[in-house]
Amino acid sequence: MLKNRNIVTVILLSLVTCGIYGLYWIYQTATELEDAGRSGSSMSPTALLIITLFFPYIGYLLFGMAADQNLNNVRMQRGMPTVDNKILYMVLGFIIPIVLVCLVQNEINKLTPEAV
Repeated sequence: MLKNRNIVTVILLSLVTCGIYGLYWIYQTATELEDAGRSGSSMSPTALLIITLFFPYIGYLLFGMAADQNLNNVRMQRGMPTVDNKILYMVLGFIIPIVLVCLVQNEINKLTPEAV
């Protein structure tokens, strides 16, 4: 199930923990997106985490590709129009990863109801 998270909190926790929360966020989000999107073709969250740990920009680039695919699968399951952000996510993942985090979390927040 996709989890609604506050974008500012994600950024601040990533900065305060010197990126450790960012790695946790990538693993959790990749797992949630893979479960919700049900696409067997995306990379395993564990492999993605290991790649991001040693090669951060490549890991974020791969995460952007997988996130776009899984977000579109969730949209199709819900009867919503799909949006092709793959190139945008890949470029941002390689150049400015924190913006990719914000955009992906924003898209997830649009697809999940607010926690009561």
